[in-house]
Amino acid sequence: MSKKDKKIEIQLSDSKVTIGNAAVEGYHLIIGKKTVGEIAELDGKFAVIKNGEVDTFFKTMDKAIENIIENYNLNH
Repeated sequence: MSKKDKKIEIQLSDSKVTIGNAAVEGYHLIIGKKTVGEIAELDGKFAVIKNGEVDTFFKTMDKAIENIIENYNLNH
């Protein structure tokens, strides 16, 4: 028996991201209807934001997105 492939919609939308007390331009990564991560560009690097704090930095936006999706898949 094989499982059917589910189509999952992933969106990256422009928005304000809060880091500490500052609001900066950034992105929300949305899977389905749920926001699963936030990314902000700081000093030429892309920061993954968790709970209002910088979690990790990546050189490219793609790597930051991959990290968020991997963590989401591991936890859900």
